[in-house]
Amino acid sequence: MKNHIFVPMYRSFGLRYLLSTGIIDHLSKNYKIVAFIDMDKKPYYENLLKNYEIIYEDLNSKKIEKLNQSIFFTFKKLLKKFTCGEKKNYKNKTIDLYKIKFKDAIKNNRYYFFNYISFLLRKSKILRRLFFFIDELTDVNNFFSNQYKKYKPIALILLSYGYDYDQYFVRQSKKFNCKSISIIYSWDNPTSKGYKSSNSDHYLVWNKVMKKELNIFHDIPIKRIEICGVSHWEKFFLDKEKKKELKKKFFYENNLENNKKTILFFSSHPRDFIHGYKIINNILEKFKNDDKIIVIARMHPLFLDKNLCTKFLGDDNFFFEDQIKEKFGNKVLFKNPTLEKFGDKTSEVFYPAKDINELSKLYSAADVFINEFSTTQLEACIFNLPIIDAAIGKYRETNFKNSLYGWHHHLYHLKEHNFKIDVDNYTSLYEAILKSLEKPQELEKNRIKFIDYFIENNQGKVSEKIIGNFEKFLKLN
Repeated sequence: MKNHIFVPMYRSFGLRYLLSTGIIDHLSKNYKIVAFIDMDKKPYYENLLKNYEIIYEDLNSKKIEKLNQSIFFTFKKLLKKFTCGEKKNYKNKTIDLYKIKFKDAIKNNRYYFFNYISFLLRKSKILRRLFFFIDELTDVNNFFSNQYKKYKPIALILLSYGYDYDQYFVRQSKKFNCKSISIIYSWDNPTSKGYKSSNSDHYLVWNKVMKKELNIFHDIPIKRIEICGVSHWEKFFLDKEKKKELKKKFFYENNLENNKKTILFFSSHPRDFIHGYKIINNILEKFKNDDKIIVIARMHPLFLDKNLCTKFLGDDNFFFEDQIKEKFGNKVLFKNPTLEKFGDKTSEVFYPAKDINELSKLYSAADVFINEFSTTQLEACIFNLPIIDAAIGKYRETNFKNSLYGWHHHLYHLKEHNFKIDVDNYTSLYEAILKSLEKPQELEKNRIKFIDYFIENNQGKVSEKIIGNFEKFLKLN
């Protein structure tokens, strides 16, 4: 009889990671998967995962949110954003940005008192342990205890280091002698989601950078952390070898002439980067008389959310894209992500595997890559593209430049590798594009060195390492 494995599946990006890594295939063959979802989404999950034998249980997120509306809980949650371990020459730069980002919320919690408490927590490991103990002690809800009694799972797989709803699963796992394993699927999670809310037994991470972040910022012992690599990038490394073939295919599918030079622009979240369409328009204006230049744009998924786009920009994405296409015709091509929306929340969208295939074609077809502090710059680095980071405009509703966004720790440490050009105005952007088109090889060595440093020696064996470590952890006492 197969043992049960618990897997909270409320994160769509995390679910895509499980599917792309082959982990879910291994789990379904060897164990009984119990997936936790909001049950009104069950028909979607059943269709998406119809090839797997999965038991569904209710996450009941609305109930959890309702029970977590106290002033004390809100204060704890905000305090975690400003809490992390640090060393003399290794501090989480994101904290400095959060002092601006959450300024109003901090004022509501008595600014100086809040700053003093968070300062003490960053400086003292003993105080962080006490804070963590109080956090666990005050969680008396015992969410999911009935499911643990019913299934007696031998393992819990998380797609975080322990925040949001995941913390409640880890706490129950401790009570029921169930091993908890955290697989970190995103590069910014350890530095941008606040101090841990739970302690998993084991952690599987991308690289030594992430291992260091968990150890120093979250006080997680080194012996619990294993480096496995970035599984969903395995396909990019394979496709990089077929770059010419993929470019030819993309040009054919989109009726493009082979002599075109392609400027590829990826926007970021409209909350922080509202100038995406202005950037596209500006680039097209600069190159409107150059027949060899074409701009391909891929807007962040949240631009495709009508309500969100209207909230931040005043109208939906179709309005802006139609304007640009009408003005510049076949000099611009929008290749927005494929989305499958399965709920009302902005996070309730799924990105199918075919979208990753489209990404490979886009990177292969590009001559220059422009982004706004996105993870996609790392993917563009794999394809050895000249990369421009465009932070144009103001940061949210402040007088700070949008380049302030680069204070996020996961972005800040990229500066030392010097594999991209940073710009904060349209003149610099135009000059950077010209330079990248004329000398695409200029930062090539730095791009190659960065990928070697970031991926280490895990290329081609990431999924195998994740599954191997999972089985190894289960056998440990």
